[in-house]
Amino acid sequence: MANVKQLKHLEHLEDEMLNYGIDGCMAAVSFLQELKKMLGNQENSGFMQTKWDGAPSVICGTDPATGQFFVGTKSVFNKTEPKICYTEEYVDGYYSGDLAEKLKYSLRYFSQLGIKGVIQGDLLFTTDLKQETINGEKLYTFRPNTITYGIPVDHDIGKKARRAKIGVVFHTHYTGDVLAEMQARAGAKVNGSDDALVIGNDTPMHRVGFSSTEMSKFDASIRKIERMCQICGDFLDELVGASGSTGDAKFHISTFLKPFFNDQIKNARNVGNVDETLYDLANFYHAKTSKELAKIKTAANLTKKRNLVYASENYLVDNVYKFKAMIALYKELQIVKQMVIDKLDHLEEFRTFVQTEKGYKVTTPEGYVLHKDGSMIKFVNRLEFAYNNFTLQKQWR
Repeated sequence: MANVKQLKHLEHLEDEMLNYGIDGCMAAVSFLQELKKMLGNQENSGFMQTKWDGAPSVICGTDPATGQFFVGTKSVFNKTEPKICYTEEYVDGYYSGDLAEKLKYSLRYFSQLGIKGVIQGDLLFTTDLKQETINGEKLYTFRPNTITYGIPVDHDIGKKARRAKIGVVFHTHYTGDVLAEMQARAGAKVNGSDDALVIGNDTPMHRVGFSSTEMSKFDASIRKIERMCQICGDFLDELVGASGSTGDAKFHISTFLKPFFNDQIKNARNVGNVDETLYDLANFYHAKTSKELAKIKTAANLTKKRNLVYASENYLVDNVYKFKAMIALYKELQIVKQMVIDKLDHLEEFRTFVQTEKGYKVTTPEGYVLHKDGSMIKFVNRLEFAYNNFTLQKQWR
């Protein structure tokens, strides 16, 4: 699960069961079991990276077809008309505005780093680094997207940031001989320079410090989730099979599950009481399908689609206990994920804020990415970061 070819989108741990049914649920369990080994300093194949809220995402390196250094966005992987920028003239031909300027900075300074192969990173700053005093602390700050990052001016990284022309966190390298067919792999070891500040993103898991009581609780939660996966498995597969973006499946309630959970986040609501969440789901489905039905012009088609909605509402009633079990499982995955996030957040050296009407408000980092056997999944405090991401104005467009 969550094994990506090009790094264009990562899934949340709890969403995998909605994407792939019981296979996705058991994949989430497997990720958690690997994480338990990492926390307990046992032999493992996984590693964790801090997820930075950088923008834009830049692909750069040596084009295997030409041997030339290039920069670009994720469109370098397009099968037709890839936008690969070898010079500033190429940048101007494909892009304009802030994006063009940031890509020119990337081309100018990343070409000096001796990058091998093709890698991907998120830009943190170019000309927008500022010195500010926040909560009595002098910081160098930058806001690439939603989160404002701050590092003390007397910190080693702060001193390097002051000298640098560009800041970036590289997190992915690619394998393959053709750009459009390359495979994403975690990690990108690149040394920075005076002009280019390269910030590492490996999370120091050995410093997490779970107590024996916390580890026992974590282990018990994983075993509980595994049992719940087995109980809900057939129903999860049924939901995945019934969902879709076209035809009759477009109106099935299963198609609205991920949008519903996202809507809960947008409205600053986490999964709490299962009965209340199920009630909210029914109302969400009714509201969304009512809007879809209102768009239909012909009476015959309206009757057909309305019957699909009625059938789906009856499906919810007939399977109410299965839906409750599914929601309870989703909630349990969120709880165990948050246990880990709360520990990881204390390890970060950078201060993190969001800009509000009343000034800066302290927030948590964007999140973390757990890698295991070529697959990856993200651990994000959705009620914190995702809510900010949905609702606050972004610096980057």
